[in-house]
Amino acid sequence: MQTLGSTERRLLSESDPLPKTTEVGIIGAGMIGLAAAYYLSAAGLSSICIIDRQSAVGEASGANAGGLWFGQQSRELGALAPLAQASSRLYDELAAVPGPDFEFRRTGVLELLRTEDDLLRAEERLSSVREAGFEAESIGCEELQRLEPGLSEGQAGAVFYPQDAQLHPAKLGARLVRHLKNRNVKFCFHAEVASVGARLETSLGEIEATTVIIAAGAWTPLVTRTLGWTPPIKPMRGQLLATVPLAPLLRHTVLGERYYYWQLSSGHVVGGGTVEDVGFARGVDPRDLASIRSELEALFPQLHDQPTACAWSGFRPYCEDMRPVIGKVPGREHVYVAAGHFRKGILLAPVTGKILADLITRGKTNLPIEPLSPGRFGV
Repeated sequence: MQTLGSTERRLLSESDPLPKTTEVGIIGAGMIGLAAAYYLSAAGLSSICIIDRQSAVGEASGANAGGLWFGQQSRELGALAPLAQASSRLYDELAAVPGPDFEFRRTGVLELLRTEDDLLRAEERLSSVREAGFEAESIGCEELQRLEPGLSEGQAGAVFYPQDAQLHPAKLGARLVRHLKNRNVKFCFHAEVASVGARLETSLGEIEATTVIIAAGAWTPLVTRTLGWTPPIKPMRGQLLATVPLAPLLRHTVLGERYYYWQLSSGHVVGGGTVEDVGFARGVDPRDLASIRSELEALFPQLHDQPTACAWSGFRPYCEDMRPVIGKVPGREHVYVAAGHFRKGILLAPVTGKILADLITRGKTNLPIEPLSPGRFGV
């Protein structure tokens, strides 16, 4: 957020009065909620209201790394890899639309391998990634040094995912908000939702919504419990830090043994990616930050004397079976949910928004979402 300009900050925080009615009420102004509004608007809906307890991309969406690791994450997605393929195409389309730069770059990801045995085992990994429809190759230490000259010696090589990308999530959020405001989408911030139904009861008053989307990230169960349904989603804190701005050093996103690292266009080198089951405990732990710095400086010795400019944390929405929950809330005809993406929220945001728009406007989607059905967790 610190790298945003004043105009972008204002866009993300400016609130509209709560309207009396809306076709679609979206609870959550994170990337999933914004993407749903974007594709619903593109499908022709003109009355959309986004409600959030803070501001746009104010929680996990603004705190995350912005890593679009389509190929690297495809192994975990398994049969859902087509969602990553669709999201990759949608990001290309978003980037092609004229508008402020959100730093979408297909710089590629280097997943470091420490030993020769790691290199041998990487062949199985490459096969699964290619089967999922993405590019990946195993490279040795000489090629690794050519691709990432600032990296310390001692690595056996890496798996290189050339199609994987990076973006600035808060800048993407500001661009989407600008686009949606120009289409008369309403943003109502600092509004707590107390009850969900044909009428949404909020701390700002009531609004009648024909259709409701709950996209409240790790807070989703706190909203859905008013419907008598609580999916097994909980927060997992992740911590990140950034150095002071530096001359260009990292050319790719680099996945180390424990954390990941990349460099913003502003020059800040960012690293982290802890996973902590601490509920909604905010803040950062100095021990974790020291661990991130230790690996960062071991991989990039030039950063040893460069101070940390800032550190922050966010809450990823973790679902117990490691799959998002997308679709109709059980027993509720016009209430949808999209949450539980864990570490793939930014990766799958566009395709999740497109799925929701398809379900609401067409009654169906051609993408494989059966394993993501909210009904798998009962009523």
